[in-house]
Amino acid sequence: AVPMRLLLTGSSGWLGRFLAPMLSEAGHVVTGLDVAPGVDTDVIGSVADRALIDRVFGERGIEAVIHGGALHKPDIVRYPAQAFIDVNVSGTLNLLEAAQAAGHDRFVFTSTTSLMISSAIREEKGEAAVWLTEESGPLRPRNIYGVTKLAAEKLCSLAHQDAGLACMVLRTARFFPEEDDTHRDLSGTN
Repeated sequence: AVPMRLLLTGSSGWLGRFLAPMLSEAGHVVTGLDVAPGVDTDVIGSVADRALIDRVFGERGIEAVIHGGALHKPDIVRYPAQAFIDVNVSGTLNLLEAAQAAGHDRFVFTSTTSLMISSAIREEKGEAAVWLTEESGPLRPRNIYGVTKLAAEKLCSLAHQDAGLACMVLRTARFFPEEDDTHRDLSGTN
C-alpha cells in the first residue's frame, strides 16, 4: 500500500487506540484527533470545531480520513441531544467538506449495526444467528445516537453523489466494554 497522511478521529477511543498503531506499522503517517488525550492522539479537540479541522488538514497535509470519533449510545445519559448533533452530524459534515476541499478520494466512516437491529434480534428471539447485510432493515434508529449515525451516513452518500468523494461506511457492532445505558450492570468483558 502507498503510505498516506491519514487523519484518524477518535484516536483515543476503543477503536482508535488499536487502529492507530496498525496504520503506523503499515507505513502511514497518522494524525490522531480526539477530545481525550491518548498515546496516539496528536491533536486534542472536537470534529465539531470546523476551524480546527481546517487547520489540521492544512498543517498536516491530510490525504485520507478514517472517522471513528463520535458520541456513542452510552453517552446518551451524559450529554444532551444537541451534543450528538454537533459531534456526530456536524462533525462528520466538517470532515467531509474538508476532505472535498483537499481533493480527497478516501473517506471511511464508522457507523453502527444498531440501525439494523430488529426487535426480534434485540430480544434474542429465534433459534439461529442472524446475518446482518446491507439489505437488513428497514433502518430504524432507536435513539439520538442512531438518528445521528444515520444522518451522517446520508451525508457520506451525498458527498459521494455531489462531489464524487469515495466514502466507505462501516457499520460496526459494539466492541467496547463500556456501560450500556439500558442496563444497570455491565454484561461482561468485551
